[in-house]
Amino acid sequence: MSAPFPDSAQSLNSQISPYWLRLSDIRGSHTIPYIQSGRNLDIQIDFGALPPSATNACVELRCEGEKPRQRAATRTAPMAPFSELPAGEHSLTVTVKDEAGTQIRVVEYRDIGVGAVVAALGDSLTEGYNGHGFNRSSLDLAADDFPNDAVSADGRNFPQFSPTTAHHRPDVNCFQSWMTRLNDSLSKAWRQPVFLANEGFGGYTSANYLAMMRTNAGEWRDRMLRLCPTVWLIHLGVNDERHGMPRNEFAANMRAIVHCLLEDFSASPKSIYVARPSYDYAPGADAVLQEYIEEIKVLEEELGIRRGPDFFAAFSQDKEKWYGADSVHPGPEGMDRMADFWLESLAPNLPLPTHSDTPCLMMPATTEKI
Repeated sequence: MSAPFPDSAQSLNSQISPYWLRLSDIRGSHTIPYIQSGRNLDIQIDFGALPPSATNACVELRCEGEKPRQRAATRTAPMAPFSELPAGEHSLTVTVKDEAGTQIRVVEYRDIGVGAVVAALGDSLTEGYNGHGFNRSSLDLAADDFPNDAVSADGRNFPQFSPTTAHHRPDVNCFQSWMTRLNDSLSKAWRQPVFLANEGFGGYTSANYLAMMRTNAGEWRDRMLRLCPTVWLIHLGVNDERHGMPRNEFAANMRAIVHCLLEDFSASPKSIYVARPSYDYAPGADAVLQEYIEEIKVLEEELGIRRGPDFFAAFSQDKEKWYGADSVHPGPEGMDRMADFWLESLAPNLPLPTHSDTPCLMMPATTEKI
């Protein structure tokens, strides 16, 4: 889904196209309106795709409520850098001219989001099992592939490929989880564009997740380095409990996961939220999970990370109302409740922008460039 320069000049009142970002998944991809968590952005003009007479371009970046910013680009200096951008939805106009100043082409893009990218790390409770599931023959996914109520208002969040669901429900290969609801709620609370990446892997223990982070299994590290999240959500523990993981091993794994985010992804401790594990109605599970929660409290105090939602307390009552057919997975109403609890933890804390390398957008646009 590329957006090339048009073949002929057009007025500035012409239709503005979205600038797309394609993100590779474990299988397939999902294509969304562009978003970044950094506040700097370089626009590079691909003069090789323009007529030989094109020698320069005026690049204008606009955000509602802000004065437009303009930069010049030439064949010898094709980069137009922008810095300290405000959070919001930006639009872009590139006006290409020849040496005499005659306009050759104009191209416009919208939906260039500068805001917050959030990565949700977890197991099937994050992946979305027992929530709204879909089956799609093509896993190169976009918002148009799903009903409106499964897509966020900005078109960035919709059901993502579910990497482990096939073992339980072969009729489902995409889950909405609680992402769409939280995406909309956070966008309103933080007053900026938001994208939530569903990085839930059903059946994973803390040890499984740590191994994936360290080895780049499923290209996990590559996805995170491409997205540059500014907020990290962690919800693990139920599978550890079911596998009989001693509390000290669970604590060591969780500590290592946090250290990986701090050291390998330059995360701030205050950008990491760790949830209390969801309540498990299996016999004896509550005692084990309470031990894990005590270890999470220690991590919060020692590492300075933020307290996430208390799903243990939230789901310890009214199982039939919140859970599906088993003893631990929320149904659709429970998924909505999870989104609302995440919102309570996240909304008061406006995220800081990342200090990652400045992204570069290429004009004409390609979905492979960020």
